[in-house]
Amino acid sequence: MNQIADISLKTNGNTWLLLGLFVLAAAFSLFVYRRTIPPVPPAWRGLLAALRMLALMLVLLLLFEPILSVTRRKEKKPVVAVLIDDSASMTLRDGTFDRKKELEQTLQAPVFQNPGTEVSFRYFPFSHTLQNETARPDSMALTGDGTDIHVSLKKLKEGLSEEYFAATILITDGADNLGANPARLAKGYGVPIHPIAIGDPAQQKDVLVSNYATNEIAYAGNDVPVDVYVAGHGFDKRRIQVRLMENSKAVDTQFITLNGDGMEQKVRLSFTAEEPGMHKYDIRVPEIDTELTGLNNVKSFYTKILKSKIKALVVAGAPSPDLLFLKRTLRSLQNIDVTTFVEKKNGAFYEGAQLPVLQELQEFDCILLVDYPRKSTTRASQDRLREILAQGKPVLFLAGRLTDIAKLMAWKAALPFEAIQKPQHEKQVFVRVLPQGLYHPLLRLSEDDLENKRLWQDLPPVYSNLPAATLNSSSQTLAVSDMAPSGATAGQAPFLTVHDSGKRKSVGILGYGLWRWDFLMWGVGKSNAAYRQLLDNIVRWLTTREDNKLVKVATNKEIYRSGEKVEFTGQVYFEDFQPVDGAEVVVQLKNAGESQELTLTNIGNGRYAGDLQFLSGGDYEFTATAHQQSRIIGRDEGRFSVETFSHEYQNTQMNQELLQQIASASGGTFFTSQDFSALQEELSFREQYVSLESEWELRNKVALLVACLILLVTEWFIRKRKGML
Repeated sequence: MNQIADISLKTNGNTWLLLGLFVLAAAFSLFVYRRTIPPVPPAWRGLLAALRMLALMLVLLLLFEPILSVTRRKEKKPVVAVLIDDSASMTLRDGTFDRKKELEQTLQAPVFQNPGTEVSFRYFPFSHTLQNETARPDSMALTGDGTDIHVSLKKLKEGLSEEYFAATILITDGADNLGANPARLAKGYGVPIHPIAIGDPAQQKDVLVSNYATNEIAYAGNDVPVDVYVAGHGFDKRRIQVRLMENSKAVDTQFITLNGDGMEQKVRLSFTAEEPGMHKYDIRVPEIDTELTGLNNVKSFYTKILKSKIKALVVAGAPSPDLLFLKRTLRSLQNIDVTTFVEKKNGAFYEGAQLPVLQELQEFDCILLVDYPRKSTTRASQDRLREILAQGKPVLFLAGRLTDIAKLMAWKAALPFEAIQKPQHEKQVFVRVLPQGLYHPLLRLSEDDLENKRLWQDLPPVYSNLPAATLNSSSQTLAVSDMAPSGATAGQAPFLTVHDSGKRKSVGILGYGLWRWDFLMWGVGKSNAAYRQLLDNIVRWLTTREDNKLVKVATNKEIYRSGEKVEFTGQVYFEDFQPVDGAEVVVQLKNAGESQELTLTNIGNGRYAGDLQFLSGGDYEFTATAHQQSRIIGRDEGRFSVETFSHEYQNTQMNQELLQQIASASGGTFFTSQDFSALQEELSFREQYVSLESEWELRNKVALLVACLILLVTEWFIRKRKGML
């Protein structure tokens, strides 16, 4: 219902001046018709004066650009939002309760079927998040793989912020298994929440695999423990078998006796994977005839099996602090096996050792050269290493005070640089990571961008005696050396360079004294974590085979728990490996015949990111395509897996306590599906109005011009009829 609350007339000028002109127009009109020739009765003179007066006032009003403003009050209809749980737990049968039928019967109640005209019911399904409004709440799939009441209530309030949001009816079993506690949100929600509980609050007979703990990444040949947690309700002293399966074959079995009170019981299983790759395992307990559901009797997980040991060969020109700290750190890293050869002044190696022959060198995954070769290096050692490097063996070169540049350049085909100037006097330098280095996996000391940058800035200076290097066409500089701590000087030179052609990888560090990043950090109250991470990154990057692609898209993990967010990151480059901004990167996912699409967001410097909050369990393959102006830059492919276990079968009883807390905190009332007849009484709300203001510019109205002409024509007509001059 609309009510006119106010009418006003605004003018573009001084109102008192307009009123004064009105008075003058009235006085002028009365003066003109004070006497007439021939004389006419006073009534006719008054009419003519009025016509003249109105016409003049209308003209004056139009000259002041009048605006007519009308304010109306419109009554707002209260909106009652009905949140309907669309998760899989709403299909359970517990005791005498069939939750799906309960839900259908609840929605058929008169309060929903005949709500009247006083309020507006709006229906919103929800599970792990709030879904779009639906006009048919009885046609939901009830397949949601998780329930987040907190985020659903929060998004609901945000979506109805512009309306008269009066109350929320929450129809659910209360099985809230994702997100924050909704009772805390309800306390300051601003509108009452009235839960209608679906299901039986009593604990039902059920046996489930409630949780597990194991390694997501393991190494071939190692025994991997799996701690399994089993809970049982209503089956006291029942002996059951817990099995660990791979490809329908039992790899380990244990027996436990259920205590029947729902308390978790731990049992340790284990497996040994021999082949590298992704392995899927199932934890199973038998389904008992009288239990609530067998859907929670199995839980799957994936473990990535890596090659057992990374074999690294370290060849040094002499004992040095850099060699000492590098060896000690690599040996402390898990699953890196280090073999070291240190050269004497005469070209031989300590302890009478000799460099391995070519066949033995092929068994190493990477070679690390520390201040090597030197002038004392023999031709035989140089040729042996050149032969293995020519086959594409990944290599790290770490410069030193006495490196023989001429001998080093004999291996330039395997290194990231083509030429290095002759050594000069030693100088202390600060290492400055370039933008492309901050996002390169080699220099990622932290996954947080700001933290990664800060860690590099905290490192103390090192040393260099190599003024410059010339890189080959497919190499890239990730960090430079600078004599000033601020990085403001122009005398920067390449410090850390990389080469990655797909068939060959190499890293060049044109400086030494990196041991300071370990030893000196302890003196300022920090640790050697950055130094350890850098060495780990170098070895992992060198030994990871990957194509030299212009488009690289990957997930942050390869194995996800059910309900976990899947995050995608991508990098896009031109043919000269310059980053591409403004591309459209589209990821297409496929799983068991189903597909969906995700467009990544450009976050700068050729990097792209996006995420999917919820995916059902199973194995996924994805194809990422980067376009720019209808041109395809490149593609990338990958895969990941999501556990099939559903949160919805973790806690299966109706959570009456939580729903009562939500109602109490928000000022609402708790109901059950068997009795919510008093709900109608809670849906009485006070009137609320909104003011609607309308304005019209009168000077643009043809009707006013016509009215002015009619007044003047009428005056002229009367004068003619009376024969007036």
